[in-house]
Amino acid sequence: MLKIIIFLLMFGSISFLAYAYLPYFMQRYAQIQKARVKKATPKLDQMFIFAERHRLVRMYSVTPLSLGLLGFILCRNPIGILVGAAVGSVLPPIIIKNMFVKRRNKFQNQLVDGLMVLSSCLKAGLSMNQAFEVLAEEAAPPISDEFALVVKENEMGVALEDCLAHLKLRMPTDDLDLIIAAINIARETGGNLTDIFSQLVLTMREKRKLEDRVRALTIQGRLQGYIMMVLPIAFAIFTYIVSPNNFETMLKDKLGQMLLTWAIISEGIGIILIKKLSRVEV
Repeated sequence: MLKIIIFLLMFGSISFLAYAYLPYFMQRYAQIQKARVKKATPKLDQMFIFAERHRLVRMYSVTPLSLGLLGFILCRNPIGILVGAAVGSVLPPIIIKNMFVKRRNKFQNQLVDGLMVLSSCLKAGLSMNQAFEVLAEEAAPPISDEFALVVKENEMGVALEDCLAHLKLRMPTDDLDLIIAAINIARETGGNLTDIFSQLVLTMREKRKLEDRVRALTIQGRLQGYIMMVLPIAFAIFTYIVSPNNFETMLKDKLGQMLLTWAIISEGIGIILIKKLSRVEV
């Protein structure tokens, strides 16, 4: 009887605290997710992905809860909830960042061909604005989208130098910096842009060859790094499948939980260090 009374008192206390503070925590959680969405929206706009704000808030809010629930189902303990929620919190920003990096890399790969189009247009007697229009019409995204935005801004009265500065902010690449600097200098001093573009094409192609060579020489080290990143996770999954009883000791025992937490933290630190050490700037 005493146990039942204690249980009812504990249940009532927890229910009262949840009723009293749950709205506050839910409001704070919604505010945090809205702030994260507000930070991510400009990046999506730069990629010409116009998503509705409430859908992004829903995605940022549901992902940690869903993965936290999945972690609880798989691990059957609070650590699974924390790990799943943590992964769900960092997953949407990582996805958006990877989308932006892929788009920027694709844009950079198109710059040589785009520069040749601009050079051909200038040789044909077109102005710089007209050359940008031709590039926006004939090229494939994302370079066509970016230069189409440059043309639209210029038609609305924005100076071409400012339009190119906005383009540089949207697509921060070294090759684009060279092109914009060459255009601005040639417009101020009256240089021959066709010759400058031809020299830039040769320079960018040689740089691309050097980057490919460095990437080929460092592929073994990067591959070893990827294997070392995946190996602990694969070993943990294999151990859980083959011998779940032994693995549950790590989940239920306090020392095992501490060791598992430290292993996850060490894995994250190792991934960051491997990425830093395997990156070679050209």
